[in-house]
Amino acid sequence: MDSIKSTEPGKQHLCALLQISELLLQAIPDSEPVQKSLHKIITAADGTSAALYKRFYTNNVSYYLKKIGSAHEKDSLTPLFPETLKPGKMDAQVWAMLNTDFAECFSECRFDTWFADHNIYIVPLKMNEQPYGILILATPRQDIDGNLEFLSAVGNLFNLWLKTIDATKRLEDVFDSIPNPSFIMTTDENIIYWNKANELMTGWKAEQLIGKGNYESSLPYYGIRRPMVANLIMNKDTEWQSTYFEFEQDKDHVNALAFCPALPGGGAYLRTNTNRLYDVNNRLWGAIHAVRDVTIELQMRENLKRSESMYRSIADFAGVGILLVNNEDVIYANEQAEDFLGKTSDHICLADLQDWVKLEEDETVGNLMPKLLWGEEKLVRFEFQAVREGKTAYFNALAQLIPHDNRQVIHFVIDDVTEQKEMDRRVRENELKLIHEERLTSLGIMAAGIAHELNQPLNTIRVVTEGFLYGNEKGWRMGRDELVDNIEMISKQVSRMSTVINNIRNFSREDQSADFTNVSINKAVETVFSMIGRQFEAHNITVHLQLEENLPAVMAPANQLEQVVTNLLINSRQAFDGCPHGQWEICVETGAENNTVFLKIADNATGIPDELFEKIFYPFFTTKEVGKGTGLGLSICQTILANMNGKLDVFNNQNGGATFIVKIPTQKKSNEYPGN
Repeated sequence: MDSIKSTEPGKQHLCALLQISELLLQAIPDSEPVQKSLHKIITAADGTSAALYKRFYTNNVSYYLKKIGSAHEKDSLTPLFPETLKPGKMDAQVWAMLNTDFAECFSECRFDTWFADHNIYIVPLKMNEQPYGILILATPRQDIDGNLEFLSAVGNLFNLWLKTIDATKRLEDVFDSIPNPSFIMTTDENIIYWNKANELMTGWKAEQLIGKGNYESSLPYYGIRRPMVANLIMNKDTEWQSTYFEFEQDKDHVNALAFCPALPGGGAYLRTNTNRLYDVNNRLWGAIHAVRDVTIELQMRENLKRSESMYRSIADFAGVGILLVNNEDVIYANEQAEDFLGKTSDHICLADLQDWVKLEEDETVGNLMPKLLWGEEKLVRFEFQAVREGKTAYFNALAQLIPHDNRQVIHFVIDDVTEQKEMDRRVRENELKLIHEERLTSLGIMAAGIAHELNQPLNTIRVVTEGFLYGNEKGWRMGRDELVDNIEMISKQVSRMSTVINNIRNFSREDQSADFTNVSINKAVETVFSMIGRQFEAHNITVHLQLEENLPAVMAPANQLEQVVTNLLINSRQAFDGCPHGQWEICVETGAENNTVFLKIADNATGIPDELFEKIFYPFFTTKEVGKGTGLGLSICQTILANMNGKLDVFNNQNGGATFIVKIPTQKKSNEYPGN
């Protein structure tokens, strides 16, 4: 029999079909039905096959076709039949065998039988799992159109294969255009498609893998031979499935995640999508396997996870309560906030926050939220008291609007300042004690002046009373007017002493609350001079008072302001110790400028050395001899003034001495003038 051998797969299929038809024609006597059937084969697929038929039969071919006639030959082929087809069930009149080359050609069909309903069977035979040949079984039967059914079936099959060849080419084009690296594996674990995206990702060309088995397809990915998902979806192996980070199978579909170390660049994480493939008879013939490089995605996800974990840790260990609240509910609360409210974040609702936060007057968290959400306020700071662990606690809070999940939410930061307030209270108590002790020290320093202040009126009283006694002894008669004058003089001196004693008592009283009241700085200066004014005279120091009238009031504890004046005056008086005798002077001046009341105390002593300017306000720093100063005077002055929002400055003046300047903000109502 003459035919042609073609090296192109599609034409091999066509050649094989023509050989089958030729075999059947030879096996059946020439007749009109046979000719009609042959004509149908030749004109199949819009006449395309006619040209192919003629071309195939113009040259020689090395293929051979063998007709099986003996029962012995038939029995030898029976064990090679597929399990799904038993020849004993068929009454075939024609048995023919195509050689192995045709078997390889038809092995790609993945059909056990074709057109069984037309009494023609084309059966791929295998021996030791290798293609052995193609067996044709047929029983001639004429149909109603006068054609032989089996020849009609061959014609239909011929047409089908022409269309399959075209569809296969289209499939190859489509497969190569898929952006994801992909391949198709048959049930015998051979690769039949390896697209261009796979070539680019792995560096392996399709011709290196097409038709290869023995886990060859795993080498570009893993560098070793091992089952891939395409293998496992067709042949389950739980041990190999467990080597994947993820392996989720839903019937004919598998999603998996794997690290593939052999890929260029040190390997990559691949997300795989694998599906089983079935033929027209619904029999499994392979699997399509597509992958996506998710290395960067996983790195970003891991970085995001670490970032979220880090920020969550920071939020939980920040020591402050953090809450995110929308206009309906609390959507986040860190561990500290949970501790404050005594509930877990899953059980904290907006009502809990509103009940827990107790603000002053009629203000509530519910009132604050609309102001923030509607843009009336950008940032709100507030203090509140609340019950924590059964005790009253003090909190500072901040609330502001921030974006979260494409919407605006309120970010609350709440800090428990109970311990801080307690520490502040203790510090304040210690500060007041220290101020009081320094005040008593100042009294000790002022003792001589105070004694002089009291001695003078006492001397006056003593002179008047001794005059009374002496006159009475001598029998003098004293007129009424003279008696009244002397009594008034005594009364004035007693009043003077009472004022000094009261000022001393007030000055030395320990502060319990240090209440801030409207105070005149001139009044403070005058009160201090009522106690220690004579002391300057005793030291031959001339004091010039230049007190501006009608000064605005300042907010201060009165006795603390007096202590500042006292400490600065004593400091100036002591500056003359050791100075050569001369015209010693201290100038005390008050005034107001730029909403500030000032007090200047300047002397003409020796001034302050440049290297000591930064040290004179340090606690316990003193240039005096041991026992003559605590070194706390100027430091306490600075502390007291800081509590009044005031400040204390010092510089050396042109007269050779030092000038101290006290500045204290005035009251908002500048028309308030306490007595000067």
